[in-house]
Amino acid sequence: MAPTPLDSLYEAALNGTSPSSNEQIVPYAHGLTGVDLHVNDITTRGLWTSIAGLAVIVLTVRLLRFLHQKFRLAATIPSTREQHRYWAQDSTLWSMTKKTLLQAPLIHSRHNKEIQLSSAISVGTLPSRLHTLLLGALVISNVVYCSLLDYGKMPKAALIAELRGRSGHLAVINMLALVLFAARNNPLIPILTVSFDTFNLFHRWIGRIIVLESLVHVIAWWVNNENAVGYDGIMEVLMHDGFAQCGLAAISAMLFMLFHSPSAIRHAFYETFLHTHQVLAIVALGAVAGHIQIHHLPQKPIIYTVIGIWASERILRILRLIYYNVTLRGLSKVHVEALDGGACRVTFDVRRPFVTPPGRHIYAYIPSVSLWMSHPFSVAIASNNEFPCEFTPTQSPTPSVFGKTGDCSKDISKVPIHSVSCIMAARSGMTRKLYNRARSSPRGVYTCRAFIEGPYGSAEPLDSYGTVLLIAGGVGITNQLSHMHHLIKGWAAGTNATQKLVLIWSVRSLEQLQWARPWLEQLSRMERDGRELQIVTYVTQLRRVEPAMESQEMQIRAGRAPIAKLVEIEFVERIGAMTIGVCGPGALADDVRKAARAVMGKGKLDFWEEAFTW
Repeated sequence: MAPTPLDSLYEAALNGTSPSSNEQIVPYAHGLTGVDLHVNDITTRGLWTSIAGLAVIVLTVRLLRFLHQKFRLAATIPSTREQHRYWAQDSTLWSMTKKTLLQAPLIHSRHNKEIQLSSAISVGTLPSRLHTLLLGALVISNVVYCSLLDYGKMPKAALIAELRGRSGHLAVINMLALVLFAARNNPLIPILTVSFDTFNLFHRWIGRIIVLESLVHVIAWWVNNENAVGYDGIMEVLMHDGFAQCGLAAISAMLFMLFHSPSAIRHAFYETFLHTHQVLAIVALGAVAGHIQIHHLPQKPIIYTVIGIWASERILRILRLIYYNVTLRGLSKVHVEALDGGACRVTFDVRRPFVTPPGRHIYAYIPSVSLWMSHPFSVAIASNNEFPCEFTPTQSPTPSVFGKTGDCSKDISKVPIHSVSCIMAARSGMTRKLYNRARSSPRGVYTCRAFIEGPYGSAEPLDSYGTVLLIAGGVGITNQLSHMHHLIKGWAAGTNATQKLVLIWSVRSLEQLQWARPWLEQLSRMERDGRELQIVTYVTQLRRVEPAMESQEMQIRAGRAPIAKLVEIEFVERIGAMTIGVCGPGALADDVRKAARAVMGKGKLDFWEEAFTW
């Protein structure tokens, strides 16, 4: 093979014929000279052993909790309320661990309430205490592995070359976790019962670590090349060497991703951010692969594994889309009903049965509104093999804020429908466009082609708890409805031990109560088998409750919900083991967490939060 201009450049520098050359440094300016491949392998094993060890610990804890819940369920299904008393107590050590570590915010009580620089600028949320410890360990371990160098090497260019190799190696190794943690089909989510929101938090921090390590890699390369061939030589390399050009493209894409992904930008321009982020991720992965492939570096199997994970996850998404939305009978469609209070009740008619546990979410594609973009939404109700019905309005026997109710006459001559229902709050972008189209459509209902992907997420089953307290704010009611539907169906089937189910729903206005009207009516009329069901709503903008507002389905109260008082009352009056779940705005979630932690240690109480932060 004929020598390239780059070979000639380094050869001239090595022979001392280049005016700005340093022949001692040239061997360390490129290639693997000075790079300690053995220690690189050690850091790989160390990094992945620590991650695997953490996964094993989490899996062990989850497995023990699962077995405990199954045993409690088997022991309490036939039990009376009095027989639940045994399960109302908890281990002091476990309660304190939950209170001070597992469920604790970083400082004081703030966790998911966004930090606002102004009414328009948010800089994100604070990680929990446990997440902070894990993130700190991740950052420190990468710093330590990057610093495991032979500081006695001479010349110093050899030390810099080792740093270049180590930082680049760690950046590629971390890409495995980076891509896996961002995947919707991440297998660790159901296996470990860890939420996508948690993995997304670690995805963001691992991305920042990779960018910093890549910067160190580039700076180390620049320093040795500056000393070996000078600035003009570096420009010559960047102009003619594909290896260096791929590296430049990769670091440029990474830096752009770093500076365009702060919380304030993500929230203000979410759809633009998502498009740009995906394109830049493809550019970065492709450039890193080219960078490694050209010189056949040892990291080649790793980067192709990363690309394989990314590609296979996209293929799985496509297969999910085809399965649920495409048949010979046609494509899926969506019915969007505009509601007062700034939200839509959305029902997707899918092509095949959609079976989902409670607490899951889907990604919705509505091409006529947002082209190929998808947005996540919690599933409220999934109905399968339901026949289409004609809805006949009838006046409710009791004056109600819900107005009219109706009866459904099923037409068994038609093909059964499989549907998935959600509530979408009209904010900006796709949700605002969809709301406006439904508002301007005849009868306030917009129908079009749509596709869903899912179900995604994980949630621990609530069937073994004697008391379940669900707290929702605004559209957070969607997630809690799925749990209510599952538990109440279980009462009739005799498959859960829950004796008391309480829903507390906080909304701003009376109009927003209509968001969940059909489902709450349905749930309140289902067979309860002697179990207790309470539905209480707080309307923050309401000064007092008029008699005409009273409803058989729910209690309506004016003002803000006194979360601490409500949690304390329900805890004192609990039946057996108790769980509290919240889904809603960050401030509400933090209030519920604070109230739950205040009574932890006084009895068996678990807390969980459904959140989806970007």
